[in-house]
Amino acid sequence: MRTETVPLSGPSPGTTRTLTRHHWGQDGDRPKVYLQGGLHADEMPGPLALYHLMQLLDEAEAEGRIAGHVVVVPLANPIGLSEWLLHKPVGRRDLEGAHNFNRGYPDLAALAGDGLEGQLGPDPAANVATVRAAFGKALAGMKIETEVDELRIRLMEATHDADIVLDLHCDHRAVMHLYASTARPEITDLLGRCTGSVLALIEDNSGGNAFDEAHTAPWRALQARFGDRVPSPCFSTTLEYRGQNDVSDATASGDAEGLMAFLAGVGALTHGPAPGYGPAEEMPLAGAVEFMAPMGGIVSWVTQPGDRVIEGQVLGHVTDAAARRRVDIPAPTTGLLFRQELWTSCLKGQGLCHVAGLEIRRQGDLLSN
Repeated sequence: MRTETVPLSGPSPGTTRTLTRHHWGQDGDRPKVYLQGGLHADEMPGPLALYHLMQLLDEAEAEGRIAGHVVVVPLANPIGLSEWLLHKPVGRRDLEGAHNFNRGYPDLAALAGDGLEGQLGPDPAANVATVRAAFGKALAGMKIETEVDELRIRLMEATHDADIVLDLHCDHRAVMHLYASTARPEITDLLGRCTGSVLALIEDNSGGNAFDEAHTAPWRALQARFGDRVPSPCFSTTLEYRGQNDVSDATASGDAEGLMAFLAGVGALTHGPAPGYGPAEEMPLAGAVEFMAPMGGIVSWVTQPGDRVIEGQVLGHVTDAAARRRVDIPAPTTGLLFRQELWTSCLKGQGLCHVAGLEIRRQGDLLSN
């Protein structure tokens, strides 16, 4: 194992930050699998799982079982980790510009596409190497204006040539679930069976260019431009490790075992554990519908994440105790209630929960802010 410390310029004189990457295997070994946690810096189930995973990788390395190149960045957002407000971590957006740390990643196909004209031949494997080199060159030439820009670029410098990218997040209160594109469905299936994901939300273009999609969308765009000379070599996903309060060593150790099973399944290590779960249920991301609070008040639930619900079913209530008024929270579609807001109060218009269904209900940008 080797540890790489990447300097990040600070926001003001006299301040600096660092990004720490841990490597098992050698540069150039395949598959290259990249795992990161804490991009939303108030979400700690993923980083704790990666802490336990790194111990397992050390053991695998000592036993000579590392077969690929595994990169782990347990805390991917040193900016967000340092930003607290009134004794609470902010984490999701930076305090300087309110940018979501998991949106707005570089569009590699747009940056590198013109330079690939005339460079791709009949050998798909050679073309993969050519495209990855072009991605790296494009990232190296990007202009950095803010520290969030710099963080995004430094993260993608380590991932643009990866075969598999796993971005570990969590929700407020939720079941284990994941977001993936239609690329490499066999890996989506494997990941669900290794992690115990209840639900896989599938979409090729969810809007916002989140970290995971910034790795699969460029290959799809280049395929549209250059045809079958460009394959689909990259699998990337966002894994939602349940809710923000689901942080314990026991849970994280089990999650690390699941990740070891996945690494073995994709050939990054040998003699790993077998998948321990059934496949995740796949549903379209466009069928996941959020319910918005019709008024501000106290939020109480009569259901919990993981419940199967029918459209119109009462999931909970919003209560204005001063006015002695209560309104229902109805299920916005039929399907799986997979997440609820953590807070027990709300403002009017605030999202309260999501239900995933099979019926397409939404278009355009599909990710919450």
